[in-house]
Amino acid sequence: MSDDRERRKKSWKEIDRMRDGSSGGRDDRDFQGRKSRGGRSQQSYRAALDRAFESGKIADLVAAQAPAGQAAQAATTSKNKLKMLAKIRDAGGRDDVTAAVDALLKQYELPDDLDIWGRVLEHRDPSLQLQAMERINALLDTAKPKRTGAMVGQLKMIRDLGDDPEMVDLARKLIDRL
Repeated sequence: MSDDRERRKKSWKEIDRMRDGSSGGRDDRDFQGRKSRGGRSQQSYRAALDRAFESGKIADLVAAQAPAGQAAQAATTSKNKLKMLAKIRDAGGRDDVTAAVDALLKQYELPDDLDIWGRVLEHRDPSLQLQAMERINALLDTAKPKRTGAMVGQLKMIRDLGDDPEMVDLARKLIDRL
């Protein structure tokens, strides 16, 4: 009889598990009870969001929410900026990059985009190259560039041909980080 009784006895852990209906294992829920997303799904959400921004869909949504006069201006402004950023990305040579970056800087600021800043490394103005290297250094803490090889190539050129010791040293550090 004592055998049967011991079999029927449940531990406090088992009793608690029965009360709250849990299985006893750790669940992948965050502190508010929602299912947490894994790293891969979060990356896919971010990629989809990046595509939406690049395609201009977000600008259209913002323009639709703004008052009538501001909506047209916001849509035109964002489409114009996106076209200018596309020119920087698609620029063929150093002169084209310089012209595209200068045109954008007359109206807007450069976005926190590693690939755009990587293209700014090709600009003819050394002060913009230094600014680009500093910005890239800061952005590398949170993101990786899509065209790492091209960026490393530009940094090696600055390292090998640069006159400014500060630029050469920063180019070395960035090459090591990439």
